[in-house]
Amino acid sequence: MGKTYDIPLRKLLKDVPVNFLKLAFGKEFDGTRIRFLDVKLPKLFEREADLVFEYEGEIYHLEIQTKEDPKMGLRMLYYYALILENYGKVPHQVVLYVGDKPLRRMKGELKFPNLDFRYKIVDLNEVDCSILLNSPEPSDWILASLCRMEDESTTLREIIWRINNLPEKEKQTYLSMLLHLAGLRPKRLNILSKEVQNMPITIDLEKDPFYLKAKREDVIRLYKKLHLSMEEIANALEIPLEKVKAWLQEEGLLKGTTKSDKSTTPH
Repeated sequence: MGKTYDIPLRKLLKDVPVNFLKLAFGKEFDGTRIRFLDVKLPKLFEREADLVFEYEGEIYHLEIQTKEDPKMGLRMLYYYALILENYGKVPHQVVLYVGDKPLRRMKGELKFPNLDFRYKIVDLNEVDCSILLNSPEPSDWILASLCRMEDESTTLREIIWRINNLPEKEKQTYLSMLLHLAGLRPKRLNILSKEVQNMPITIDLEKDPFYLKAKREDVIRLYKKLHLSMEEIANALEIPLEKVKAWLQEEGLLKGTTKSDKSTTPH
């Protein structure tokens, strides 16, 4: 999973989005009875499982992917063996795909002679957002922002309205995560930004770290992959030209600059 999104996504899942967990594992969960487990791979792999928990004596394992991984099956098989070895129980396994591109290569199975290994894949692009919106949990609403929508503007406006009615501390937390994860859906990020600016929500987008990370990644992507000019990027994303230039300089993407120059680049 992309490191930019791993922290907020893991936090959302540990907030126990009950509708999503039911969708993923086909079972009703009582969040007060879930026990989260810390399952780490050996240091050679330099990673840990995204979410593992025990509920009613069974183990549930979920991995989050922002892009397709040709070795996903092997990773899931390794986790399967590791969890079985450590806890003596066979895990229920799900891969949650949150990327924007269509899912094509990950198949949810691994086949070799004498081996037929399977796990479930949930592609949020194929999930009707109403399934998660029909939930009392804000964490479900945030995940719904990545799902399939018939009317993006109306649905995103509803999500913002719900968040705006939360207690102040929760409102700030969930709105920040909403804007950050919208970086996985650039078009929706622009819609959300406009809606937030037009509503009585006390959050400064220009200072929000999640929002700025998402915008920065959009700038770099548009410059490197679509070869847009700085002016075109600034107009498309509705951010100051100076900020576009500063971020590109920090990445060493402008002539005469390298990443080492970022300590002297204005923010």
